[in-house]
Amino acid sequence: MAGRRGTLMALPALSPPALLMTLMAAGGGTLVCLRVYAGVTAPEIPVDELRKAADAFRRLADDLDGGEGQAGEAGPGGHPSLRTRGGIAGRADEAASSVWRNNGGEAVDAFAKLYIMRIMAVPGALARDCRVIAAGCDAYARLVEDVNRRFAELDKAILQLLWLVAFQPLTSALYGVAQAMAAVQLARLVRTAQALKSAFAMSAARIMQMAFPKYLLTTLNYAVIDGAAYAGGALAIDRSVDAAYGLPLGSPRDNAEEFGKIVAGNTGYILGYDLAKLGLRGPATRGSELTARLFGSGFGYTPVKSALDGDGEIMTTPEEWASKLEGHGLRALIFPPGWRFGR
Repeated sequence: MAGRRGTLMALPALSPPALLMTLMAAGGGTLVCLRVYAGVTAPEIPVDELRKAADAFRRLADDLDGGEGQAGEAGPGGHPSLRTRGGIAGRADEAASSVWRNNGGEAVDAFAKLYIMRIMAVPGALARDCRVIAAGCDAYARLVEDVNRRFAELDKAILQLLWLVAFQPLTSALYGVAQAMAAVQLARLVRTAQALKSAFAMSAARIMQMAFPKYLLTTLNYAVIDGAAYAGGALAIDRSVDAAYGLPLGSPRDNAEEFGKIVAGNTGYILGYDLAKLGLRGPATRGSELTARLFGSGFGYTPVKSALDGDGEIMTTPEEWASKLEGHGLRALIFPPGWRFGR
């Protein structure tokens, strides 16, 4: 055990970028495997073509029998009288019945027997087969759609997980941008207040700093910038997967609404994260960061997003908690607290 432990200690620790690239490679390999398996489970036959084939077979069936026809009772002379059928079968029935209606003899009787016993059923049987094939094409189209939808959900879950982890370096950088913007905005407000020509001017700067604390400005800027960046990536991932599987992409209005919901949910996450950090004393650790992120995601992002979606379930479900633990756990594992590019 000592030798094995010494070997492990001698191995170089992977840096956050190396760990992130390893995760991306693993995720990419999983996506490739899913695409291959999806192609085996539901070959990429265009669903529209399958439904066109089904329509063609149904039209052929209607051309053959014009719908379901039935044989009638015996007519004059003991020969059968055929109820009217549409399509090719109906025209053939009319031609055949005219033979035994207008003629007699053994040859006519033999023809009538041959037609009734052997020939008359052929168009109807072929029409029924065509309808069975049409139903099979429709069923297979539904199968392809269902499999594609299920695999698209898996693709989205994997890509969203990778995006959540990979977004960590970007969100750290964006927070620095938000802080800089808040400092500039606060300085501008102070200068505006100091320019007021009144008895209030002496304490205006101090009042402005109290009314517009830097945290508030930073958080508002961060929510807008970070939320837009995260929502843009998340929405792009979902729509690219939908396009790859031939699923509906939604209207521009639908996508704009979904973008706004993600931004609002991300704002809930930020506030929940900051609230959790207030109760976590001491220096930041991977455990404390994971706790704060889970709190922000489970009690901030998901309730806000679910409320806007109109879902019946507002609070985070056990399945969603498992997904969040996976994603934010990887973020905490790969990126230590305070990590920045170049450090």
